[in-house]
Amino acid sequence: MIKYLKSLWALVFSNIIEFSLLASILMLSGAYAFEYIGGLFPCDLCWPQRYAHMAVIIFASFTLYFRNLNQRKWLRFKMMTLFSYAVSVGYSGYHVGVEQKWWEGPDSCTITSDTGTVSALEFFNQLQEIPFVRCDEIPWEMFGVSMAGYNFLISLLFTFMLLLSIRKNFKR
Repeated sequence: MIKYLKSLWALVFSNIIEFSLLASILMLSGAYAFEYIGGLFPCDLCWPQRYAHMAVIIFASFTLYFRNLNQRKWLRFKMMTLFSYAVSVGYSGYHVGVEQKWWEGPDSCTITSDTGTVSALEFFNQLQEIPFVRCDEIPWEMFGVSMAGYNFLISLLFTFMLLLSIRKNFKR
């Protein structure tokens, strides 16, 4: 089993850009499938996570293009791919914290329950301005992990592997 995991690690590590590109394509496709097929619309914290994966797709594609053409540009785009995954880790980690009620999310997608200081009409008007999708509720989860949680874990793994790969490139 350990031998199999080591060979899997070596395969992914040696083709990290290809796997990064594939992972972002699959995660973004999954997000859009949940939205358009499953009816789970994104909240305000989901959008930046999607944008980070769009950036990964763009930068990883350029990295693959420049791999044999220009080593300097290849390494720059590889670093931008790493940065995009790091942005995904930050936003998805923040989103998980909001879902778990570890901290409060942005006002645009959470409801505060301070109804004692406002009139009923003002409270009703506030409810009209709140979007339908809340960031602090988990619309879907598998094995106790939300979509933002899976995004965090996968993005963290690829951030770590890209960091090791770039470190190896600088040692050469």
